Amino acid sequence: MNITNRYHKVFFLVNVWVSIVLLTGTAYSQEMIQKQEMEFAQHSLTEYVKNIINERNFANFGFKSLEEAKIARLGDPYPVMIIGLNNLKGYKSGTGAKALLIDARTLWFPVMVKGETRTKMEIVEKDGKWIAGEFGGVKVVRKITMAKNQLPMLLESKEITALYKTMLVKIPSLYAEFLYVENSKREFLIPAMIQPQRYKLQNGQIYTADEVLSKLKEFAKEIDEKKVM
Repeated sequence: MNITNRYHKVFFLVNVWVSIVLLTGTAYSQEMIQKQEMEFAQHSLTEYVKNIINERNFANFGFKSLEEAKIARLGDPYPVMIIGLNNLKGYKSGTGAKALLIDARTLWFPVMVKGETRTKMEIVEKDGKWIAGEFGGVKVVRKITMAKNQLPMLLESKEITALYKTMLVKIPSLYAEFLYVENSKREFLIPAMIQPQRYKLQNGQIYTADEVLSKLKEFAKEIDEKKVM
C-alpha cells in the first residue's frame, strides 16, 4: 500500500516555499502535542522516507546520504496561519495581524538529523483527523531555521523578555513566509523567504506586523485574486 492510499490524500512538494495551541517560547513543545499526533507525524515521516527518498534524490531533500534520511527525526513544530489575498488588500494601517490570520489547522515540523534541520514535513487536520501534508523544500526551510535561530537576539533587540507566542505565517498569493511573534503588547513578523527584497524586506530582521502588512498591502493590490489559489 502506498502512502497516498494510506493517508487518503498526500500533498508532496519538493523544493517549494515553505493552530492550534500557541506556545510560550519559540514553538510547540512536543509535550504539548498529544502523543497520538506525534506518533502519527513520526510515522508519516517514516513512510515518506521509505516511499519517496532514494539513492538518486536524497540530496534534493537536503540529506547527505540515504542512510542519513533513514535516521531523521522531527523537531518541535510550529502552528501555521494563513493570510488571504483579499484580507491583505483590505488591511487598515494600525490594526495588526491578528484579525487577518486564518488557522490552517496545520503543524509544520522541521525534519532533523543530529540536531541539524534538513527539510520539513507538515501534517494537516481534516474532518477531525490528521493526514500527511507537504514534505520537502530546502531553501525556504533554511530561511525559517535561520530566523528561528536568530529569534533570541532579535527579541532582545526589541527588549522582549516576557512571555511571547510564535507561529509560522504564510501569505500564499505573495509566496511569502514569516515567523510571527506576539507578546502582551505587540506583534512582530520576521521574514523567512526567497527574495524578500522584492517586498522591500530583509530576512532575519524583525519588523512590527503593521509595518510589514502595510508594505505588502501595496503589492497585493497588483494581484488579481482570480488568478491565484
